[in-house]
Amino acid sequence: MDWVRGLRNAALAAPLLVLAACQSTPESRLYTLAVVPPAGTAQPARSAPQILALGSLDLPMLIDRPQIVRRIDGNRVETLEFDRWAEPLADGLRSTLAGDLSARLPGTTVLPTAGSNVAEGTAVLAVTVLRFDADATGRVLLDAQWSLSPGGGSGGRKSGPTREIVEVPSAGTGPDAQVRAMSQAVGALADRIAAGVRR
Repeated sequence: MDWVRGLRNAALAAPLLVLAACQSTPESRLYTLAVVPPAGTAQPARSAPQILALGSLDLPMLIDRPQIVRRIDGNRVETLEFDRWAEPLADGLRSTLAGDLSARLPGTTVLPTAGSNVAEGTAVLAVTVLRFDADATGRVLLDAQWSLSPGGGSGGRKSGPTREIVEVPSAGTGPDAQVRAMSQAVGALADRIAAGVRR
């Protein structure tokens, strides 16, 4: 009968072990990119379009995932399983870039999404991200191409593509520091795009 009692005790203990295992699993920490104000006071430019809409924004599959990605070396990357984006990275990057451009192009209405019908006089910005991650030291690299084209069939000339490589020095190796550095990199990209849009 001792073996029966042992089986009964084991059966009663099993749910408690499962519950304890579940409670020991770390909770996910969620992050978002943030708009970074320009270094100086942005001045309206006559050559900037009145309306700028973000069209296509493409990300490499390597980083287009819920987890934050860190590059270990030239051949290896790691995903931070419990450090995740609060929204799809493409959506967060789109809204952050739109906010950064709005701060740098006063007098220009920046639309986060171009939509299917673009009004005449609206410039459409297309961005292709080739790389956007941090290395093991926390240094962030943003490698992207952008181009500008007139919307609404106005027949204007397309500008670009222009390639921009932005590096932000390490401010720490933790995910908090990485996300802050990534936000700074998007702000620096917006600086360059805004300068190109004003030409």
